[in-house]
Amino acid sequence: MIITNNENEIYMAWRNEDGERQTKTVTTQPYFFVKETYKEETNYKIGALTRPYLYEYGEWYSLDGVKLKKVHYDRPSDLHMAKKHFIHPRLGDITYEADVALHCRYTVDNLDSLPEYDMKKWYWDMEWQQGGEHDGAITTIVVYDNYDKKFYQWYWFPNDLQHSYVPSLNCVTIESDTEKEMIENFLATIVDKDPDMLLAWFGLKFDLPKLIERSLANDLDPRVISPLGIIDKVEVKKSKLVFTQKDGYGATKQPIKGRLCLNLDLAFERQWNDAQRGTLPSLSLDYVSNTLFGEGKKMDTKFEDPNEFYRKGWLEDTEAYLEYGLIDVELLRRIDEENYTSEAILSLQKLLVAPFDYCFFASYMGGVYFMRNASWKAPTGSRPKHKVCDSCNHKNDNDKTLKICVRCGESLSYSGAMIYNPLDEGTNGLHHNVAAFDFAGLYPSMIIARNISFETKSKEVTVFGADLNTPQDLQPLAKDYVSDMLYYNTDELGLLPKSLISLKELRNEYKANLKEARKADDKLEVAKWNNNQMAVKRLMASFYGILAFKGFGWADVDLAASITASAREAIRLAAFKARGME
Repeated sequence: MIITNNENEIYMAWRNEDGERQTKTVTTQPYFFVKETYKEETNYKIGALTRPYLYEYGEWYSLDGVKLKKVHYDRPSDLHMAKKHFIHPRLGDITYEADVALHCRYTVDNLDSLPEYDMKKWYWDMEWQQGGEHDGAITTIVVYDNYDKKFYQWYWFPNDLQHSYVPSLNCVTIESDTEKEMIENFLATIVDKDPDMLLAWFGLKFDLPKLIERSLANDLDPRVISPLGIIDKVEVKKSKLVFTQKDGYGATKQPIKGRLCLNLDLAFERQWNDAQRGTLPSLSLDYVSNTLFGEGKKMDTKFEDPNEFYRKGWLEDTEAYLEYGLIDVELLRRIDEENYTSEAILSLQKLLVAPFDYCFFASYMGGVYFMRNASWKAPTGSRPKHKVCDSCNHKNDNDKTLKICVRCGESLSYSGAMIYNPLDEGTNGLHHNVAAFDFAGLYPSMIIARNISFETKSKEVTVFGADLNTPQDLQPLAKDYVSDMLYYNTDELGLLPKSLISLKELRNEYKANLKEARKADDKLEVAKWNNNQMAVKRLMASFYGILAFKGFGWADVDLAASITASAREAIRLAAFKARGME
């Protein structure tokens, strides 16, 4: 489902059973929370304008049980100035959930599920001239439409160039006399066919910025491809339309309001890593397609040097050049449809009931899930200006490379996973009768086993404790070893273990359906249930990442440290028991 916003308007789009696009637009107002007892400012300023606050009271609480109130403000773009009255001179930002984007806020507040439908996808790629008189000009654009299962190819040539190009695939060709005419026809077709999602290989980095750039160079308005008429960084300045992001968009951005964009390379890499298939040496389309299919880009050309092909192929080896562009898109289609790559992300979106752009980062995924399930509101996330030492409270520079306090020499971060070195442990060499062990979902298991959660942290000693000083190796404990414990209440399950247990049960249900689908040899059902169970797995795995992400509202380094310490303890215990079985 497409969920986006234009200031206070929330735009949603989906399709009915007949594949017809449905839309809904609602108006809402952004808000954040502050403590109920905090003073109430009347207005805030945006330049010369004065805008009002509106306060709302209800049953909202912080983690420590303090009652909160909503602070409504005028527009999402006002956030920075609207928060100014709620910045404490010593404590800093004292708001709650002010870092939640409006379209996500609306989704959490108003939607319990997303509609099931087949998304209309456009796989697309472009080629442009490198060098010569027409340097930088787009030469051909190719699209595959998954609804009508056809390719479309637009191209143009200067000087009435003659050719005999016949596409090898089911392709509709549209020849133009100029680049402007070609782009104009392409933009019109996007509007006419109205795809939900545009998929490309590094498309947000290269293809979309190039399309915008060349549209503007030809006095065309690229914003027509947005149902809302809005593309990020395409703005009117001094009565002229300009593009301020020519170096490309971020890989997970959604710059076209009302239409989804997916970098298929990113989605495939994540899917590959999730399947634990090793590291891909290259993410080039040619390498990936050769790895998957044993065939790559179409390079049957008279030019031995690929660079020469890119410089001269358009005009001097025309048929091969156009076929090259066509096959690139066919490879995109195959990668996605044969691996259900985009569907994996859409499955995660349905599970989370969140905007599409919230399905790429652990903090976003977990944040949405916790907002829906927690009984309290999280503080607004903010990047810390300093690395504060827990031992001496010294404010170190926030340098990523800085690992120890410059004043006292203590570590500025908690210990992570086990570091097992066979040389140090004296276990290097050739061994027989080797057994391997692995924990199923080690971090989630530790969270459940010790009831590690935000609200279960205890200042009193309980039966569930995590020793943060658990060594990172298998050597016996040093004589001067000093314990550093964090404890967790056992009265009732905390949010984290309760959520993980629920999600684990859901995943087991999906895996059972997957097993049945495999028995029936139903590829579509196999893909559906595999994507669903992987979506749950990814959400479960995101929980730890959230806790360790300093500057995020739901972060809690104590919890993160407890999880890794408990994991080290479990591994050490298993290893010592294995040694006793020798």
